[in-house]
Amino acid sequence: MSKLNRIPKSRLVAVGAVLAVILYLAVNSLSATLFRSTRVDLTDGGLYSLSHGTVAMLDKLDEPIHMRLFMSASLHEAAPALSAYASRVRAMLDTYESLSHGRITLEVIDPQPYSEEEDRAVGLGINRISLDGTSDPIYFGLAATNSTNGSANIPVFTPDREAFLEYDLTRLVAELGQPKKPVVALLDGLGIAGNPMAGQEPAQILSMLKETYSVETVGGDIDKLPDNTRVVLVVQPQNLSDRTLYTLDQWVLSGGATLVFADPFAETQPGPQPGVPAENNATEFQKMFTAWGVGFDVKKAVGDPDWAIRTVRNIDGRQAEVANYPWFAIHDDGFDRGDAVTSKLNAVVMTTAGAFTATGKDATLKPLMYASADAGLLSAGEAADPYGDPRTLLGKIEKTGGRPVVAARLEGKLHTAFPDGKPKDSAAGGAPIKESASAPNVILVGDADILSDRNWLQKQTVLGRQVAQAFANNGDFLLNAVEQMAGGVALADLRSRTVSWRPFTRIDALERAAEERFLAKQQELTQRIADTEKKLKDASSTGEAKDGELVSSEQAKATENFKSDLLAARAELREVQYNLRADVASLKSWIMILIIGVVPAAVALIALVFALRRPRRPVPVRKA
Repeated sequence: MSKLNRIPKSRLVAVGAVLAVILYLAVNSLSATLFRSTRVDLTDGGLYSLSHGTVAMLDKLDEPIHMRLFMSASLHEAAPALSAYASRVRAMLDTYESLSHGRITLEVIDPQPYSEEEDRAVGLGINRISLDGTSDPIYFGLAATNSTNGSANIPVFTPDREAFLEYDLTRLVAELGQPKKPVVALLDGLGIAGNPMAGQEPAQILSMLKETYSVETVGGDIDKLPDNTRVVLVVQPQNLSDRTLYTLDQWVLSGGATLVFADPFAETQPGPQPGVPAENNATEFQKMFTAWGVGFDVKKAVGDPDWAIRTVRNIDGRQAEVANYPWFAIHDDGFDRGDAVTSKLNAVVMTTAGAFTATGKDATLKPLMYASADAGLLSAGEAADPYGDPRTLLGKIEKTGGRPVVAARLEGKLHTAFPDGKPKDSAAGGAPIKESASAPNVILVGDADILSDRNWLQKQTVLGRQVAQAFANNGDFLLNAVEQMAGGVALADLRSRTVSWRPFTRIDALERAAEERFLAKQQELTQRIADTEKKLKDASSTGEAKDGELVSSEQAKATENFKSDLLAARAELREVQYNLRADVASLKSWIMILIIGVVPAAVALIALVFALRRPRRPVPVRKA
């Protein structure tokens, strides 16, 4: 100790700082080696934990899979922002390998420029990443193969897909782990399959479905579904012949998995030609619904004051953001948390959806998704009007005595829609089934637009590629349902935790309350201004002027009165519009104050407390 006392204090500080840096690097290096596969997930919803479905799938994996992670050694230096993500990808792949009982092998490859490894990366479909300030390309992707020459890859791990990492990896393993894809038969009345002749791309949800399933679009008179069909997807059914309906009827009664997306007004339904609207946007499936004991009124749509989405409309010549009651986002208690299909969904967006009711004595509905408690029904035609003021629909929403059911499972006993047997021209085989012998496997959804990209995706460009980013779980709902009905639950168990959309529900509620409070007054003033402008115009064109006068004195007096009234009404309207936003603006200001001021204030307060509690050293006194 005496020797340390003789060392200058400044040197001790310098040595201490160097030792602290060495200790920091040593701890990080050691933990990176020993605890590479160890994580503590403190995120909301456990975004970074392996799901039980993934663990179960890896435990039962029979097919050998070889993974090749192409990750350039220069990635960490060239793209520090990707460094942590790269470490996480490596750690998660190690976990997959360790839980697969030897069925998965992992090879990590550093593709140096102009090397054979680089040629392998390119040959396996791994994308080059070109970054500013670097002359050589960087690789950060995954390619995998199975024992039957099956292959799948992730061309590049992009940061925006980090929340989807487990899903992407599990999907890749599931795809290679099954030698033959099950078939999903699609009856497409909405155009989600796209139209190459019109330059229309398939809906994103269909592309995702094809990664795991063989999707076969069927049409015309259907007497037989494709071989190996596991699920039938009926989207916005219209003009289906009795032959086709009979085939669906018998498929459902025999326990076949069926998803029906019906819609009172499918806004995204294409017309007969590009640019030409459809003549009829309503579902035509009443024959089947009636036989099953299901009520679905195609003249009524759900209006939801609580969960309405705010959209921009041209109202009175101005662009205004208003609550659109027929467009709503289901969340919270709108989902059946006890069903695997909807248990982990955060938000599903529906537009001009219809509601289901049970009308028969033998069949029941098990709701999967509800509208809010304040929701009701209104005219589907008014709800779908793209030029109307959605706020005027608020007073037209009729309560139904319960929460509208917008998606449900069909349970109980079902009866055939063809009690007299199959249609004469049907070539369907087998004896007609009159009623279901086992529990039906049918899910009904009251909105077909739920499958269109606009209802759940926004697209952006990342690293030169266009990437679709989900803001709602519409796609997850469909994939969960198909996977569960087809028998696979691994992906259904882990999907839907990944959406980071956190709407400002408090602000939305304030805006809706303010709109409802001032809407009547605003409409009254708007009408008063319109009436006054009309009177002003009439006053200018009537009355008799005396010699030498352009207008009569009565005209001038009336005109002045109308102008004064008009100015007063406009001033009052401006005040109403100001008050409409005052509460929201005040709340937003307080939020900004909290965000900007609270953290620095808290740090300053903590520092002040430490400074006041720090023991004061006595002032040294020079000895005489």
